[in-house]
Amino acid sequence: MSARNLNLTLVDLCRSEADIEQYHKDPEAALAGYNVTDQERERLVAKDMGWLYTYGIHPYILVQFALAVGVEIPHYVQQLKEATA
Repeated sequence: MSARNLNLTLVDLCRSEADIEQYHKDPEAALAGYNVTDQERERLVAKDMGWLYTYGIHPYILVQFALAVGVEIPHYVQQLKEATA
């Protein structure tokens, strides 16, 4: 999959409260309906914001996803700094 497609996937996921609730309960099940690669799924489940950022996820979309899945802003910023150091 491309970064563009993953950006669209995250926008779609974040638009649905039901999908985000499902993500909190079972991220694998929440992502099952999306066309993501194994590597992308692993990074999404791990909430690896640094990897997602360097992969090409738009910062606005990424921060919305981070907040939706419970990543605190200081932790989010730290992951980005470590990934781009």
